[in-house]
Amino acid sequence: MSRLPHGLLPVVIWSFTFVIATPARAQFKEVGPPPFSPAIARQKIRTLLEKADPGNPQPAVDALLGLVAWYRDILDQELIAAWQKEERANLTQVIEPLADAAVASAIVEYSWRQAPQATWNLADAPLLGHLMERYPDSAKPFLADLLGPAASGRPAPDLPTPEAQAVCRILVDMPDVGTWRKSALQILPYYRRVAQSLLVQDVHGDDREKSYRAQRWLTELRWDEPVTVSQQPSPRTKPARTPSPATGSAPPPLATVDHRPTLARADSDPLPPKPSPAPVPSPAPSLYNGAHSGATSGTLQCSGGPIPQNAEYVFRNLPPGNMQLDYDTKTWDAHLAPGEGPTQKLILRNKSSSPQKRCVVHWSVSP
Repeated sequence: MSRLPHGLLPVVIWSFTFVIATPARAQFKEVGPPPFSPAIARQKIRTLLEKADPGNPQPAVDALLGLVAWYRDILDQELIAAWQKEERANLTQVIEPLADAAVASAIVEYSWRQAPQATWNLADAPLLGHLMERYPDSAKPFLADLLGPAASGRPAPDLPTPEAQAVCRILVDMPDVGTWRKSALQILPYYRRVAQSLLVQDVHGDDREKSYRAQRWLTELRWDEPVTVSQQPSPRTKPARTPSPATGSAPPPLATVDHRPTLARADSDPLPPKPSPAPVPSPAPSLYNGAHSGATSGTLQCSGGPIPQNAEYVFRNLPPGNMQLDYDTKTWDAHLAPGEGPTQKLILRNKSSSPQKRCVVHWSVSP
């Protein structure tokens, strides 16, 4: 390879530096003077917020973003004022892309502490949760009012059902960052009836990721017990909560006024292969801990009374690994979920139109 003549090297380096520096200068743009007076800008912003189309909010968002460079403070004031009005259904899709830390803090605090109870509801939970996730300081009043009683053993805030639903939805949907999960595990037991109902709905929903997350919550909260899948919290039913004792332990399960049939759950240990299936003791006394080491297949059989339609039967303490399952697919839906420790559990759901007295599952661990 030939070498460059001695005098050319500085020219090459200088040219390279010029190419790098040119784009950097192109990134700056002059904003220019404000296009409107503050009074006119305020009116334009207010009109855009009032006429924002919830089905197609992007035009309003784009127009408002075009004013941010000059009127950020006015936009913040109008966003907060619009949220405090009774009619705000068209704001949900507009506020999130336009909010900053000041807007998030004002909206969360107003919604939680100052707004009428009817304005803190399940429909607003996703927006409020997203604001608290993006701007953690905005969640301080929300968490302080709920964690204070949970930490000291005092009764938690007495929330009507719609508010309790919104609180629980925010807590279970919040990503596992910072101390959110730890806080949720302290708060949710105070609103068990509502929280458990939401989680059971998630378990049986079409969103697989949401279903798996709900199963984790139920396991961590130790709520694997009877719940009515179709049970919906009634706005007319005042939640009866039992405060935790002075020791700060979680409050006991709450009674429900719903007298419809509840899900029948039971627990079982996996059995090694036998000539004929045998009933499995319920519940299982301990985790899978090597007692079944070497067994690569077995038979599971339901025990107890008939299993109603849409009810679940849970086999616990199954060994980890990929599993092949052989069962009556016309009668049962089945899926595996993480269990305690190095185990997994099999959950069967009766999808038939009548109670079932018998279920048998043959399992084998795939290599």
